Amino acid sequence: MRSKTPWQKVFRKIGLSQSSLAKEMGCHRSKISVALKGDDGLVNARDQVSLMKIATKHGVKLTLADFVDVA
Repeated sequence: MRSKTPWQKVFRKIGLSQSSLAKEMGCHRSKISVALKGDDGLVNARDQVSLMKIATKHGVKLTLADFVDVA
């Protein structure tokens, strides 16, 4: 079984819905949907910054390991 992609790990850890996360990131929810379904699920640098800020706002601690695919 394939391990979770970085996008999937971060999304699950933050715990918001796709719509809520998209709203906080200032993007359309389809961006989140596509990112979660992607094969590599890599999080680009701009999104990493946004996700870190959102996680901090919601009391969630993200680490480098959350953004790296350790296959």
